[in-house]
Amino acid sequence: MNAIGLAALIFCLRITDVSIGTIRVIYTVRGHRVVAMTLGFFESLVWIYAISRLFEAVQHSHIGMVAWAIGFSTGTALGITLEKWIATGEILVRIISVHRSDELLSRLREIGFGVTAVPGEGRDGPILVLFVLALRRRGNEILAAVQSIDPDAFITIEPIAHAIGGHLPHATSPQSVKK
Repeated sequence: MNAIGLAALIFCLRITDVSIGTIRVIYTVRGHRVVAMTLGFFESLVWIYAISRLFEAVQHSHIGMVAWAIGFSTGTALGITLEKWIATGEILVRIISVHRSDELLSRLREIGFGVTAVPGEGRDGPILVLFVLALRRRGNEILAAVQSIDPDAFITIEPIAHAIGGHLPHATSPQSVKK
């Protein structure tokens, strides 16, 4: 194989192993052991093959090292993109609307979200703070609903490690949560 072909192979292998690694880390943080372990196996398998090709390539040209570095950076970006596309897990959306919280509460419940409303005190007086626990892949749906009613609403979104009970059809019982 010529130097350019070998560099292209190294580039593709690095995109693959780094993308897998990015997703593996996310599943590791979320506590999905079996998925993380499986991804780790394939990540290391591809990495070993890639590093062996790199050592073969550098004997002829340094272009393989450049392909390694570019493949790493591209793989990182692709891994993040793939993870956003997969969109696993849950999010907690916190919504503060000074004047339209009742409308938001009704609309979000109407489209199938469980909403908890907690009275609070804002800069200008009493407010309702709305909390929505939802599947991450439905985050944009929540944002669109809120912004269509109150474009000035204050919204924060946080990832949730574990959700038990509540208004989530897939929520697990307390006994099934891994310690």
